[in-house]
Amino acid sequence: MIQQQTLYPASAIGACLFIGQDHSGRWVVRDALNLCGGLFVSRNEAIRFAMLECQRRPQSVIMLPDGLELDGAAPILLPPKRSGDAS
Repeated sequence: MIQQQTLYPASAIGACLFIGQDHSGRWVVRDALNLCGGLFVSRNEAIRFAMLECQRRPQSVIMLPDGLELDGAAPILLPPKRSGDAS
């Protein structure tokens, strides 16, 4: 039996889309459940895709400054680094 995965637009599942760069510098867009997303060469194209998928609701598009991989793991939302933190 062949299994087929159905991908839904982010607007249909009511999800937020996360945007960030992967370890290779490509721009990644995906939702937390990995049902919607893709790889993009430019930041502008990634944002354009995310905005179209979320029906132009900017509150549903979240930029992750610490990067994002398209590996299926849920994005980790870290608190902003304080100036006194050593890393």
